[in-house]
This record gives sequence, C-alpha cells and structure tokens, in this order.
Amino acid sequence: MRTYTFAAGLPAALIITAHLVVEWNGANGFAARRTLAFHHGVALVVVLAAVLAASRFAEHMETGEGAPLADSIAIAGTVAVLAHLADVWRDGSNPLYRFTLTGEHIAALVALALVTLAVGRWERGRRRTNPAPNI
Repeated sequence: MRTYTFAAGLPAALIITAHLVVEWNGANGFAARRTLAFHHGVALVVVLAAVLAASRFAEHMETGEGAPLADSIAIAGTVAVLAHLADVWRDGSNPLYRFTLTGEHIAALVALALVTLAVGRWERGRRRTNPAPNI
C-alpha cells in the first residue's frame, strides 16, 4: 500500500514541477516568478503531505498501530499553518507585526497539537474498546 502511495505521489510531483517549468518563461518579472515558485512549492508540499498521510494510514492497516486520523490532522494542519505564515510574512514589515504574526501561528500550531493529541487518544481508546477480530 505504501508503494502505491509513493507511485501516485511521484507523478503528481513531476506534473507540478513540469507545470512550473512551462509557466516560468511566461511570468513577467521577479515578483511574478517568486509568486509562481511559491504557489508551486506549496502544491508540492501538499502532495508530500498527502503521501505522508496515506503512508501513515497504510502502516496502520498493516500493523494495526498508530493513529492515522490524528496523524492526518497534524500533517494537514501543520502544512496549512506554515504555508499561511510563509504567505503573509514580509521581511520589510514592522518587527512588532512580524512578532505578533509569528506568535499567532505558534498559537495555532499549539492548538493543532492539542487537537491532534485528543484525536489520537480517542482513536487509541476506541481501538481498545472495540478490538479488531483476528482473522
């Protein structure tokens, strides 16, 4: 199952990279190319996150261990928070604004960790009360 996940993720990453190559020459100026590269980079991270989440689910199917739902929440949430931080961060902005922005995103990551831990505990507790039948 993990091999199939990788086999699906690799072509997706190659397609995103090929699209970036095709669009690169059509971009007007440095700022347009930077935006283009950023958006394609985020797309590559999303593909990587999907492959990682699917691999965690496959590992759970193979071993019966882990918490694939909690892992998926953590992976998707972390990618979303960090992509947003990278999108709104500005080097030339007011340092107090950057500090506030960073603090807000750290708080979002802490909240995400708490949700992930709660879901993981729920998943493991559910597995203990309803064990899978031995086949």
